[in-house]
This record gives sequence, C-alpha cells and structure tokens, in this order.
Amino acid sequence: MSTVAFRNPKDYQHFVHYIAWACLAALYSPVFFQLYKSRWETIDYTHAYFVLPVSLWTAWQRREILKKLFRETHLAGLDIVSLLAMVIGLFMFVFGWRLDYLAISTASLIPVLWGSIRFLYGPKVVKALTFPLLFILFLIPPPVGILDSITIPMRYTVSQLTESILSAFHYPITRNGLLLTMDGHDIFMGAPCSGFRSLITMITLAVAYVSLINANLPKKIILIISGIPFALLGNLIRVLSLCLVTHYFGQEKAEGFFHDFSGIMVFLIVIGCLMGLEFVVDRIQKRRSRAQ
Repeated sequence: MSTVAFRNPKDYQHFVHYIAWACLAALYSPVFFQLYKSRWETIDYTHAYFVLPVSLWTAWQRREILKKLFRETHLAGLDIVSLLAMVIGLFMFVFGWRLDYLAISTASLIPVLWGSIRFLYGPKVVKALTFPLLFILFLIPPPVGILDSITIPMRYTVSQLTESILSAFHYPITRNGLLLTMDGHDIFMGAPCSGFRSLITMITLAVAYVSLINANLPKKIILIISGIPFALLGNLIRVLSLCLVTHYFGQEKAEGFFHDFSGIMVFLIVIGCLMGLEFVVDRIQKRRSRAQ
C-alpha cells in the first residue's frame, strides 16, 4: 500500500488546497450548468452571466494584497466559525438541490466559499475578498413567484405613466390593464418592460463600479442608490419611445430593430448619467474641501 510523501508542510498545504477547490468545482458545476443553460435566460436575468467574471476580476485586482497574505498565513484550521459556515452552506445546497430550489442552491455558494477560504487561508484573506464574495449575490435567480410580485406592479406603473404622459401631449393612447393601444396597435407591457432587468443590471454595474474607484463611502453610496432612479427613468423613456415609433412609423418598426436598439441606447444613457453624477459629486466635494 503506497502513501503520498510530502517534502515540507507547504506541499501538504498546496495538496489540500487543490483537493478542496476541485471538490467545490465538482459540487457546483451542475448548478452553474443549469444557470448558464436556461435559468437566467428564462426569467430575463441575463446580466447574471457577467457576475461571476466580474467577481473573479475584482478578486484578481486584489492579487498583490492576497499574495502578501498567502505568504504570511498557513492552513488556518477548521475553527468553529469556518465549520458553521460550511455546514450551513452545504445544508442549503442539499435542501435546494433536492427540492429543485435553484435560488437556494446558488445562494449556498457564498457561505461555502466563505468558510472554505477562512479554513484554507485564514480570516485576513476572507476580509480581503469580502466584496467578490458578496457580489455573488447578484448570481442568485429570484424565484418566479417573487419575481412576479415585483415585476407586475412595476409593469402597471410604467403603463400608467406612459398613458398619462402621452395623453398630456394629446396622443391617441388608451390603456386596459397592461395593454396599451395606440392608433389601433396593441402594445403589451410584458415582463421585460417592467424595468426590473435594467434596474438589477444598473445596481449590479454601480456596485461593481464603486468597488474599483478610489472614493469615500458617502460618494459610493450616492452612486449605488442613484442607479435605481436612473434605471427606472431609462426604462420609462424606452417605453415612451416605442409608443412614439409605433405612432409615427408603425408597429413593425417598433417591434423590430428599434426594440432591441432602444434597450442598448437607454442602457448607455443611464451609464452616462451615472458617470455625470460622479463628476458632479467630485466637484461638490472639491468645493467643500477648498472652503474648509
């Protein structure tokens, strides 16, 4: 019977790390396969495709700090905090997987990763990776029931505002629930028109953006919160533009190229608003610092 011999403790430590990460990859591969294959696309949650790459990239941005911490630390050991986090995470994974609750199975990745990193590398490394770990929250697909409870009121609000604004300018528009009628053409406020996708996308983008800029906490909070009204306003502008294109050029034009193009343009406009707000906040903070 042969045994594996290690020349020094570092070799053993590296062996444990490789085994642990291989087990985690094998455990969560089926979850990510389902997410990437159909789940995000089904619920119009496609921004999530970029969450994991962004999370890994922000961790890579901390590589110099992590290298220093890796040299200073060794196998931390399975303390009660690491053990509790991993047990909770694995319980969530098994519960979600057996009952087909993909949101719970995905969410379990956070405590499992947190406990594993604390066990393998120590609490200082966990602290350095706090943002990449919490950013994984944006991966979690909301259950359909919760999603409907959020998007349906948003769809009604967008349809009501659209009717009120266009009616104020004397455009021939009527509304019946979520169905807008303009010049005999029906425009249904489906789930993509709720603004939920653009809202979550903008919040995700804002959180990723503020993690990379050198700014104080108040500025970061302002930028993140501002993503909410910018996204909602951008979605309202998109719906209004679709109605106007329908009125002037016909429904075929509105449902064709312009439908997809308007989504991209509004997204770029919202990003521009976010960058403009950052510029304004910088100017205000500079004036205050000069006044002091």
